[in-house]
Amino acid sequence: MLKENSYKENDIIVFRLIGGDEVIARYVSENEDTMTVKKPLVLGMTQNGLGMQQYVIMGNMESPFHINKSAVITSQIANKAAQDNYIQGTSSIAQPPKSKIIT
Repeated sequence: MLKENSYKENDIIVFRLIGGDEVIARYVSENEDTMTVKKPLVLGMTQNGLGMQQYVIMGNMESPFHINKSAVITSQIANKAAQDNYIQGTSSIAQPPKSKIIT
């Protein structure tokens, strides 16, 4: 079973489930048995190749999802690239492209 962690509310975390799904979501809270997250996404095939899609296709993405901690193999804070893609995919606000230095 997953042990208590030090995630803060709204941290963007990734976790792998025993079924093999790798999920990225916004952390809400947890108790002894469940971890609560918002807007969970998984990697999947899209029209344009590999991309992120809803974890529960017919689920209400605005409602919290309760994940049974006994089904979680591992979890950690998502890397910067994954966080940026997650924010872009879940935000209703368009993110401006990052400026690059041209040499």
